[in-house]
Amino acid sequence: MGRVFHIDLRPSDRCHMTKALIIGVLVLSGAIATTARQNQAPPAGGLVPSGEGMPDGPGKDVVVKICGVCHETRRTASLRLTREGWSGVIEDMVHRGAKGTDAELAQVLDYLAANFLGEAQRPLNVNTASQIDLETVAGLLRKEAAAVLEYRDKNGPFKTLDDMKKVPGLDFKKIDSRRDYLVAIQ
Repeated sequence: MGRVFHIDLRPSDRCHMTKALIIGVLVLSGAIATTARQNQAPPAGGLVPSGEGMPDGPGKDVVVKICGVCHETRRTASLRLTREGWSGVIEDMVHRGAKGTDAELAQVLDYLAANFLGEAQRPLNVNTASQIDLETVAGLLRKEAAAVLEYRDKNGPFKTLDDMKKVPGLDFKKIDSRRDYLVAIQ
């Protein structure tokens, strides 16, 4: 039989331990609830279930379902890429965690290429780029794109792409890997 330990506690110590136990249980319950919410499937359509701003057509519902989890539809509607460009964006999004079957991803590509087709991608000028452009073309996270805009507003235009190494919170490897799509023109 195992040993039983007895600890004599003053009433005030017992009160503190009880409060600590209750707080611990509440924190653990909150963490479990948060994890459960995060593991649930997102609501159909994600952030903008209506697909507002997107033309009707085959695949629209799949685009809203897959892309709408993380992006507002106006973000997608603001871009114009070649089919190859859209394919690269979809590949990048899957790498970042977008979920969909191969058939669904093919529908997304077909829809985007049919409705948001553009010319071959021209380099993006990081000195005039919007936050959405920095996110989509340069592949930056929202907070990184915001940091670039804040730095640019405070310090003026970048003379070269290498000047972006000075932006706090920016993973410069992303800029370096997309040099073919970016320029710093004053």
